[in-house]
Amino acid sequence: MRWARIWPEVAAELREARLALGLTQSQVASAIGTSRSRIGRIEQAKIRRASVEYLVRHGAVVGLRGSFKYYPVGGAIRDAAQARYIARFLERIGHAWQVKLEVPVPIPGDLRAADVLLTGVGWRIVVEVITRLRDLQAQIRAAQLKQRDIGADRLIIVIAGTHANRAAMASARSTLLATFELDTRRVLAALANGDDPGRDSFIALD
Repeated sequence: MRWARIWPEVAAELREARLALGLTQSQVASAIGTSRSRIGRIEQAKIRRASVEYLVRHGAVVGLRGSFKYYPVGGAIRDAAQARYIARFLERIGHAWQVKLEVPVPIPGDLRAADVLLTGVGWRIVVEVITRLRDLQAQIRAAQLKQRDIGADRLIIVIAGTHANRAAMASARSTLLATFELDTRRVLAALANGDDPGRDSFIALD
């Protein structure tokens, strides 16, 4: 299991942080409200079960702030609306590209996957489909990290052309133009011809 693989790394981080602060195991134990022997077993990864609450407290005592995040995994039940937009996008670009769905990030233990990977002559394009824009900058950053880690040349973000999504795009337009092509028709035309759109792009589909 993934936790069994990463637990020794967590334990090592806790130990190294304690040593960097010059704290003893007894001092850490006293601050947390546990025993010195338990701290020792945790630092040696001999204790395999610890609650998130405990790990947050332990980390705080040695100057670390923990985080927890879910990642989408290939094979999950896909949102029906998202599946429809993927189908619409693929219909619009025709058959100029080799298409793969749910392409995993090629990093051992990494559970992320790109929605679509387009492969053409000399180009690989990651396509992420977002049906609802919630935190635009965070969603863009997550998509860019997938593009980077998959090693694709381009990123295309397909959004549902809802009123709310278009309003969010309009409010961020000046910022987005520095990085993204926002002309849906031009990008789709380039892709339908099997061409590189020239820039990372946003596409809004009704």
